[in-house]
Amino acid sequence: MNCAKYLIILLSVIFVVPQDVIAQNELAYHDNIKRGAFNEDINSESKGIKEIIPYYYRRQKKLATFFTGFAIELTTSDLPLRRDYFLFERFGNIKIDPLKDGGLSYVITGFRNEKAAKTFLEKIVIHSASEAKVVVYKNGNRKVKK
Repeated sequence: MNCAKYLIILLSVIFVVPQDVIAQNELAYHDNIKRGAFNEDINSESKGIKEIIPYYYRRQKKLATFFTGFAIELTTSDLPLRRDYFLFERFGNIKIDPLKDGGLSYVITGFRNEKAAKTFLEKIVIHSASEAKVVVYKNGNRKVKK
């Protein structure tokens, strides 16, 4: 009698638990779709391949048109960078600034003065982004400081 109970428990664990796990994965998948967590890879678009980028990667916002202040330009790119780009994992408050030549500049804002921006650049940013530089904005017009 006891062997039959253990056999039923063992069979239920084998056949029931994986279905619950599969159901949880399905729910997470559909939840991610609702959040818009899936991005198409720009380079694989022509191949018909879609790559999944987890929802916890932040989306960068556009820099205000008339922004005045100091910023650190992490990098520039001709095409939009993917949300899971390595610099986006390390830094927050990243804004996108469209350049006049058609490219994009990715900047960190929120510095009180030039000294604070340069200190942050030298002590923290330069180790991850060697081409980073301080940029000054006045009414949306930029001037590279370095």
